[in-house]
Amino acid sequence: MLSPLADLRKTILGFPQAFWFLWGGTLLNRVGMLVLPFLAIYLTSERHLPPQVVGLIVALPGLGGILASLLMSLLADRLSRKFIFVASLSVSACFLLTIPFLSSLLWLAGMVLLWSIASEAQRPLAGMLVMDLVSHKQRRQAISVLRLAINVGSMVSASIGGLIASQAFLPLFGADAGTTLLFALFMLLLFPRPVSPLPKVQASRPSLALFAPFRDRAFRRIWLVGFFTTMVLSQQTTTFAVYLTKLGGSPAFYGGLMAAGSFLVILLEVPLTAFFQRVQSGRVMALGSLILALAAGTCSLVAGPYWLALPLLAFVFGNMLFSPPYDTIGADLAPVEQRGTYMSFLWIATGLGFALGPVLGGVLLSYSPLLCWSIVGGIGLLAVTLAWNIGSVSHDA
Repeated sequence: MLSPLADLRKTILGFPQAFWFLWGGTLLNRVGMLVLPFLAIYLTSERHLPPQVVGLIVALPGLGGILASLLMSLLADRLSRKFIFVASLSVSACFLLTIPFLSSLLWLAGMVLLWSIASEAQRPLAGMLVMDLVSHKQRRQAISVLRLAINVGSMVSASIGGLIASQAFLPLFGADAGTTLLFALFMLLLFPRPVSPLPKVQASRPSLALFAPFRDRAFRRIWLVGFFTTMVLSQQTTTFAVYLTKLGGSPAFYGGLMAAGSFLVILLEVPLTAFFQRVQSGRVMALGSLILALAAGTCSLVAGPYWLALPLLAFVFGNMLFSPPYDTIGADLAPVEQRGTYMSFLWIATGLGFALGPVLGGVLLSYSPLLCWSIVGGIGLLAVTLAWNIGSVSHDA
């Protein structure tokens, strides 16, 4: 029997060339993802908008992610996923370039929403393309390796974006749109047309087939696991940051913690996924949700900002365990001709969790930190209970 690391090396070497095209393009695109992390700062310092308006506008990408996932549930099993991907990248770049030149607040907000829908469509589509390319046994590790490109790119973009934004904001939009268009051209010319979806199968499907995943009891349970777990995970960059500030922590300290967390993800997620490769998806997800619940609970016991490094590390480890099996379990459960629909609805679950989690956390924190972190931790434990009984699911192993 191969050791986990030897198994990992064999699996990575076995990834098809098309996967590495997607990986390289994703890294390029994430390095150039300069606008979203600095959108609030741009709207405040460059457009001089009041905080309440800025808050509403920066919430629109979350709504855009949900709408993009819903749109992909309609299209991804009916049209070529490669060309939807290229189209979404191209449209996203075009929308992004218009934002700095819009003076009307209504048009600005509308364009941010449209841009986020086109941009966020990449996320479920990238996962679907990976599932199309690799074998069933390679799925978790392939998603983990793709997430490595995302994390490395995001860490680099945060550094580059900060330097550019300190001088001017307009170059952020040009560089972001430019790398997005390069990614689109890269995919159009080099990425092969995937074997799936299967047009003949899809053509005969009734429109009600869109809701087929929710007639599947296992899928409904997984959907709730994703929703509850991301409600907890969303606290890491929202309620947790506010709580750290209330305890006397500085923005620089918070930024250092987040950078350290990103470094741990880059260093450990791929081998950690390999170590748990043979464990049932539900059990790994349950363990990740449990660590996230404990991270939330630990926040209520902390008396000083520096001790918050411990729950932050727990948030990071919980996410590393939970995300790879969750990102692949939709493909494991779905019939091949409905893979896009299943995976898109699971993205909707996480989108709702990331949208509603910060709202709940912020309201609860205003009443009592103990109440906030206890309820958030309880939501995580509910996810653990649901995930533990999922067991092993596979439709096309």
